[in-house]
Amino acid sequence: MPVKLPNLTFRSSKNKSNNNDITKNKKSNETISLPAPLIPLYPPAEELTEIISDYEINLLNSIPEYVKNSLNNSNIELSIANPHIFITYDENKGIYKYVLLEPPIDISAFDIYLYLISEIERALIEKSEGLDLGKIIINAAAKRPDLQIIQGERAGLKLLSTRGKVAIYYLLRNMFGYNILTPVLNDYKIEDISCSGLDLPIYVYHREFEYVPTNIVLHEKMKVLNLEVDGKELLDELVLRLISLSGKTISIADPISDGILPQGDRIAATFRTEVSARGSSFVIRRFNDRPITILDLINSGVLSPDAAAYLWYAIDMRMSFMVIGVTGAGKTTMLTSILNLAKESMKIVSIEDIPEIRLAQDNWVQLYARSAYGQSGKEISLMDLLKLSLRYRPDLVVVGEIRGAEAYVLFQALSTGHGGATTFHAYDTDSAMKRLMNEPLNIQQEWIPMMNIVVNVRRLPVYIGDKVELRRRAVSIDEIVSWNDYRRVVNWEAKSDSFNLDLDAAKVTRARIEEAGRDLAEVKAEIERRSLYLKMLASTKSVVQDPESYKLVKKYIIKYSIKPEQALAEVSRMSAVKITSV
Repeated sequence: MPVKLPNLTFRSSKNKSNNNDITKNKKSNETISLPAPLIPLYPPAEELTEIISDYEINLLNSIPEYVKNSLNNSNIELSIANPHIFITYDENKGIYKYVLLEPPIDISAFDIYLYLISEIERALIEKSEGLDLGKIIINAAAKRPDLQIIQGERAGLKLLSTRGKVAIYYLLRNMFGYNILTPVLNDYKIEDISCSGLDLPIYVYHREFEYVPTNIVLHEKMKVLNLEVDGKELLDELVLRLISLSGKTISIADPISDGILPQGDRIAATFRTEVSARGSSFVIRRFNDRPITILDLINSGVLSPDAAAYLWYAIDMRMSFMVIGVTGAGKTTMLTSILNLAKESMKIVSIEDIPEIRLAQDNWVQLYARSAYGQSGKEISLMDLLKLSLRYRPDLVVVGEIRGAEAYVLFQALSTGHGGATTFHAYDTDSAMKRLMNEPLNIQQEWIPMMNIVVNVRRLPVYIGDKVELRRRAVSIDEIVSWNDYRRVVNWEAKSDSFNLDLDAAKVTRARIEEAGRDLAEVKAEIERRSLYLKMLASTKSVVQDPESYKLVKKYIIKYSIKPEQALAEVSRMSAVKITSV
């Protein structure tokens, strides 16, 4: 049965005489003033079709430690309702869907929610020190026993009632998160969140199912219980909050902005209908707390163990490389995974607009650009940082992406003997070389071979069983002999979804190994051994599934560089793949 309520309306903070004031009158027509981000909105329930996958998200993982400590110190049971995710498949439409299920809030839980917000507001006004949420909940339960926030005790712990758990779920979600977006932003399987405006589903990029629509849709007029919610204002307020947390501003006068959220996620947004037809919009590109490793790329079919071993050997030889592809192809992911194969003794300096690269390398200097501060602060560009980096005596200079004048400085650094790595927007090696030699980059033909290797990553249709799905693949790895001479060392075969490694075509590598006094047969045997090593590591669950697997991968790369035979024997004991011959 639907909950019967008086005719209530959420009134936004901008229309109130007293900002953030929560008022509740005892009249038949009652107005509750709540800032839009605090409205306990949740997706409507819907019929689940074929369920492909489901899992729970632990909201407490996103809550600040001082809040959890406050609840623990007050002996409050740390048990709240959690959101659940269902991945469904609609056979009629032929698409997957991301369905977020949050605990529904009823009138009793809503009363607790409103009362706790009023008590928190009072505590913040009266005191300047930090928020003691545990104490506020205990005092609220004592002042208003009719709300039944706490239902009893067990082993010294105060147990929250069901309505109390639901109320505190929305309190924590909205105070320390991003309203209805909070569960999605805490889903480690999500790489990208995209909102195109009102009346359209929010889309997410799921690691396993690619781009899928969600059941989260913001409409201009929505309801929570029988309370009216202005969805347009909620979306505007969410964009304002997200952009402000990134240290930037957005407004009608300047309706486009981008930045980095506190967790490292990248956000780009538009405000209202100034430049976007359906109102405010945003895209959040997630910062992965657990960087994707070369083993993840092997297991997902992006690279073969042979191709990964070749790149590992190339970086040991201080060969420079460039990862090319279109937007969203996975260029930075590929770049980072290759860089984490570098020897610990190599000094790496990385330069980025927005810090995305994450390495398990102690001898690593991470630099990033900044915009000017008002009239007096100086802008620090990629060009400035690249010039500075050459004074750090790096073995490897990494530029997150080359687009303009910084490309010239990078190629100059390569010509002086520094190793280098970068990403570049291009469809294939030929188009990359043409872009480099023309406006605005203007790299001289003679300098092009300084970039020894080009790794081409694409997101393209691949047959997975009977279905065609979009997958990322390193479709080719070329060595650059000259501006118009590229040798294909690794080639991806679409029909069989397999990779072919041809070291006989690796002319640049052969020149390097001859300088080092080795022959091609030795190098082939070494790459074959490294391929087996990576294959065994990729089959070792304790390494691949570890939350900090990128650090474990670095650990085993170091072990191999010091004592390869012992490292092979150790990994063989751990893995499902056994050594037959080396």
